[in-house]
Amino acid sequence: MRSGLLLTLLLLVSGCAGTSLEIPPHAIAGTRAAKIALPGKLFLPSGTGPHPVVILLHGCDGLSPSTVAGSGMERWVSRVNGWGYAALVLDSMSPRGVSGVCPSADQPKVTVVDRSGDVVSAALYLRGIKEIDGNRIAAMGFSHGGATAARTAVAPAGAQARPLLKAAIDYYGSCAGAASYTGLPLLVLAGGDDDWGNPAATCTNFGRAVGKDQPFQVVVYPGVVHAFDSAWLIRRIVSNGHALQYDQAAAEDSFVRARAFLDRYVK
Repeated sequence: MRSGLLLTLLLLVSGCAGTSLEIPPHAIAGTRAAKIALPGKLFLPSGTGPHPVVILLHGCDGLSPSTVAGSGMERWVSRVNGWGYAALVLDSMSPRGVSGVCPSADQPKVTVVDRSGDVVSAALYLRGIKEIDGNRIAAMGFSHGGATAARTAVAPAGAQARPLLKAAIDYYGSCAGAASYTGLPLLVLAGGDDDWGNPAATCTNFGRAVGKDQPFQVVVYPGVVHAFDSAWLIRRIVSNGHALQYDQAAAEDSFVRARAFLDRYVK
């Protein structure tokens, strides 16, 4: 079963079918745009729009919530909608002819820099949808998608992303490019023992480089590993040489922080 169909079926069960979108990719110097439209699915919260919106960015495994490195996107759609935000689930893998890039050898096929251009394309598209408030757009990603969200705050896509986005949230993705930080409000949520990209170390160093006066925050959960928000990972597993496990305390704290960050900068 295709991952997109899996996502659709899960969301239909939850009562939220969403609207399928085909988002034209924009060429941004320094990134590699997809050759064809980026598939997306837009889910609106209850109430009258136009709504603020969060662009949700999947991990290195693409959109299938059944794989071990998945971020449970259907849960995040429900959560974000419950907070009063629309959610756009954006697919960066299938339009590039891959299902995922988790193994190290595959990661150059679709990079977080490439995907930061996808975020710009999605934000531009969302500004033309009547149900969406184009002045209240954020990006939130998980693992590879988290690093993508962080990359929207720096070059090369940062210059285009900064006027379009109000905030970005990085769940356990690495940080880089502090020298070209644009000042986009950025929250990083990382496990202290996460060695998949070492987000706690790279993002702490990022924060030191940009300085305390910037709208950047990193929260490190001691002893926590990758994918700590993934409630189905009750037992620790290893994927591509890295430990993954749910941590209830870290997850619940992160949800409070993520919502507060969005409400501060977006809503």
